[in-house]
Amino acid sequence: MSNLSASSSSTILLVDDEPDILRSLQLILKPEGYNIDVTSTGASALEAIKEHSYDAVLLDVGLPDMDGLLVLKKMTEYRPDLPVIILTSFTSLESVIGPLEDQGAFAYLHKPINRSEITTTIRHALKAHSMAKKIEQTHHSLMESENRFQAVFQSATDAIVLANHTGRIMAWNPAAELMFGYTADEVFGQPLTIIMPPRYRAAHSQGLDRVNKTGETKMIGKTVPLHGLRKNGQEFPIEISLNSWTTGAHPSYSGFIRDISRRPPTEVNT
Repeated sequence: MSNLSASSSSTILLVDDEPDILRSLQLILKPEGYNIDVTSTGASALEAIKEHSYDAVLLDVGLPDMDGLLVLKKMTEYRPDLPVIILTSFTSLESVIGPLEDQGAFAYLHKPINRSEITTTIRHALKAHSMAKKIEQTHHSLMESENRFQAVFQSATDAIVLANHTGRIMAWNPAAELMFGYTADEVFGQPLTIIMPPRYRAAHSQGLDRVNKTGETKMIGKTVPLHGLRKNGQEFPIEISLNSWTTGAHPSYSGFIRDISRRPPTEVNT
């Protein structure tokens, strides 16, 4: 097997037991700027994809040591994102297309090799592989962000309340449960007004309507002293910091709420 190049260009593994085929493929693909590795058995091909991060594989189904379909199956199990292009000498592909598709082949090409067909298929395979990697990286980043958010959300000492554009509660952390007396299940989908004294509710409704229609806001981005309402009907002084963000067509809202009932009265009133 050839050594991997240090180039940043795509690296392709060629798997075929016919030296002439391997030479022809290299003559076609190297001028395209690809790094090429070659091997002639199924076993060595499987070992190679474990050792190197290939961007695509050209695999002959008629290998001397292993059935090509088995090699394909093992490759796609180990590297589901890896596009494997099948090369076959069968005069009719109808007998193998079904099994190849079942095992996850990206494409299947007939020998003798057609330069245009090979280069076009390789480009499509590499584009698909690049997109799959970007999707995986994005998913990984989103999962990391979600995990960080959940760690903060669950452990915060301040109550955190998330609401949609209609003012209904979408999430509610443990500190909010302790502060207001409702469980997260109890408040999910309920209007924010259940934790507001009645005297605030009309102004809240008007403000929410104004923000949704015009984007104009008086409280977003500020810390405001107000009063909250517990499940048992008790009012208590709070500080609330409101923020908003937009996902899709509608804004969402977050409130970070601190119980300030234990502060000295002069500090609460300032």
